[in-house]
Amino acid sequence: MPRDTSNDAFPTKQLIIIGICRFSEPIAFNSILAYSYLMVKDLGIPADEASFYSGLLVSAYAVAEAFTALAWGAISDVYGRKPVALLGLAGVALSSVMFGCAQTYWVALVARLIGGALNGNVAIMQTMVAEVVTNPEHEPRAYATQPFVWTLGGIIGSAMGGYLAKPAVFYPHLFSPTGIFGRYPYLLPNLVAAFMILLAILQGVLFLEETNPALKNPTKPNGHEPDLESIDERTPLRHAALDRTRASVSRASISRGSFSSFRERRNSVLAAIREVRKRPSFLEEGLPMPIDSRFDIRRTSFGTMHSITLPQPPLRHRLQPSTRPPQKTFNYTVIMITVSLAIMCYHQMAFISLMPIWILDTPLSPHFNHLDLQGGLGFSLHDVGTYLAVNGVIALFIQGFIFPIFVSKVGVWKSFVWMIVLYPTCYILVPFITALPEYLISPGVYFAFILQGFFSIVVFPCALILLKNATPSPLVLGRVNGMSMSACCLARTLSSPLVGLMYTLGGSGTAWFSLAAVAAAGGLQLFWVPKEGTQADGRSGRLRVVSAQVVG
Repeated sequence: MPRDTSNDAFPTKQLIIIGICRFSEPIAFNSILAYSYLMVKDLGIPADEASFYSGLLVSAYAVAEAFTALAWGAISDVYGRKPVALLGLAGVALSSVMFGCAQTYWVALVARLIGGALNGNVAIMQTMVAEVVTNPEHEPRAYATQPFVWTLGGIIGSAMGGYLAKPAVFYPHLFSPTGIFGRYPYLLPNLVAAFMILLAILQGVLFLEETNPALKNPTKPNGHEPDLESIDERTPLRHAALDRTRASVSRASISRGSFSSFRERRNSVLAAIREVRKRPSFLEEGLPMPIDSRFDIRRTSFGTMHSITLPQPPLRHRLQPSTRPPQKTFNYTVIMITVSLAIMCYHQMAFISLMPIWILDTPLSPHFNHLDLQGGLGFSLHDVGTYLAVNGVIALFIQGFIFPIFVSKVGVWKSFVWMIVLYPTCYILVPFITALPEYLISPGVYFAFILQGFFSIVVFPCALILLKNATPSPLVLGRVNGMSMSACCLARTLSSPLVGLMYTLGGSGTAWFSLAAVAAAGGLQLFWVPKEGTQADGRSGRLRVVSAQVVG
């Protein structure tokens, strides 16, 4: 019989240690947003092409991360979570220093790719949270720590990138133009980020505990191996695929005594990777951050500051006989909601990468009060850092206070529909900020950030709820989750370079109106999203799981 975990204490100490490790990563990741446009130009890219190459630089990290995340997760099943997590932090620190020292664009791009490829913490950190929390009642609070930490780190990283880049220009009394920071104007923010990551690694080495059950306790208290039959979708904060892999590793360890050769370990890792790939498992990181939003609709709650609880029966529940015809896994409603998510992820990511470029870009005229559809605002790096940092604070406030009240009053379906319908207004308004009097420019920029933050923070969790409700059975949530996450990753990967190309070819107005057009297409696409298939309770947002036969 499994141990009763209902009285287990909340693992505050370990969650703080994991949070410190997690906190240091977005500091390095987000600092590039403030200065990537200027850095690209300084590295020799022509000004009329800088927008495209800046977007490519931003998306390179996430692309490399997506290709290697599953492999790192499988490696951690064999070697442990702690060494892989610390190695991921070391990889981010190394790539940050390399990026800050880059003298050509291609070296900077390779540094971003290396950082993403070496960073296995996309899956590892959240899995560690999953494994230290044994009481299911603690799950929503534990899940919410990672998005909060990511957003907080993003706020500091954005400000740091804006205020520490090009120090010899902004602080000539402290940094000589002929010194190291004069020769490498973008090294300082990356050095600070690397130093903070090294501190996180040090405290991780000293205090972080290994959480992999197969390594902590390869057998149950009664001496038996992990029971695959006990794994279900309600297993506290665990992914069934990874648990099955751990059980397989444990069995192999028991039968052979231990891994005794490199070949055995390599074969175990390859087997684990194949096992994980059979069951897509993508994690929610830092919702609502559009740069690194990952989600898992198989959870009982989504990691916002105030979680929306989604009760569901165990995966092993017996499906009741149904008079309804068998439903396909990727039914029409699932596909349509996935399309909505992909469209939203495209323009959401594009907004975050385009906004700093537009704020920094030189306007056609040094004076405001006229509509400028070609250039930007001509502000400084410090201004960009301030805008991005304040935007992070705004996002925390909306997520923590406005989101739960709004959705509980309006309902999940109406919140989802109205936010998508209104989304284009955010992008249409941005270029008209240049026509405002100078004293209204900053309020106009903040208003654009507030609109975009409110729309994204409300619509994204609601879309996940509707997607989960549209899935015909908990038995196929993994496949639905994998398909949806793949579509969103593809949209985010393409968005930054494409919107940068639009900016290059047609100016700022073309770029912003192209995002408005994509968002408007998302609104039109709602006509093909059936409300009935989502099975949502209109007021509370709680999930109703409907018994059904599943095909496909």
